[in-house]
Amino acid sequence: WGDEFDGTEVDPSNWRIQTDVHVNNEQQQYTTSPDNVSVSGGTLKLTARMQTANGYPFTSGRVESAGKREFKHGRVEARIKLPVGVGLWPAFLMLGSDIHTAGWPACGELDIMENVGYGDWVSVALHGPGYSGNTPINGRFFPRTPVSDWHEYGVETSPEAIHWSIDGERVKTSTREEVERHGAWAYDKPLFIIFNFAVGGGYPEGVNKAKEPYFGVPQATADLLRDAPQTLEVDWVRVSERR
Repeated sequence: WGDEFDGTEVDPSNWRIQTDVHVNNEQQQYTTSPDNVSVSGGTLKLTARMQTANGYPFTSGRVESAGKREFKHGRVEARIKLPVGVGLWPAFLMLGSDIHTAGWPACGELDIMENVGYGDWVSVALHGPGYSGNTPINGRFFPRTPVSDWHEYGVETSPEAIHWSIDGERVKTSTREEVERHGAWAYDKPLFIIFNFAVGGGYPEGVNKAKEPYFGVPQATADLLRDAPQTLEVDWVRVSERR
């Protein structure tokens, strides 16, 4: 399965535009507006704007494949170009399809790529029962060129291990044995895909220590967003399930 984002709108058979997520002290309101979520020129675009909505100082976009496209073990990858601005928080991740019954983190979260606005590195992580939030299963990696260039971010899962890659090069492996030292392995079930573009929040603030003018968003980035919207672009996402 894949989505090449060749149309003129988000494909509703693949994605739901999510607006009711407010977690991690993030500073944005997600919307369904084409100003925040759009497809054009062969890419999905999630755009953050300095625009007050629902009491939040920023708007942005989030799409999820929950209930539409869910996958159990195999390879998931996407070609992504990131904006740069300290405190911006774009991510490509997967959550267990049982999140509404098991809750988080018991459902399992697999972070394929996160970035908190620095131009030279991205991070990966697992969150599950006993290893969530400031999880010990994480890594920080430096693509060969800036994150504002196109890069392919991928993950391959099996019942035995999870492998992360950047531009086809494996950068990290976490084995089931390693994970189970901290808590239950939560990845032998269907997971759905999320692309989201948060602004500020707990992870950015934990790195940049900014509390003003917004939590996790320093003044320079507030000025950046005031001057121009910032956009996460996804060229394609592709999945190969194991048989």
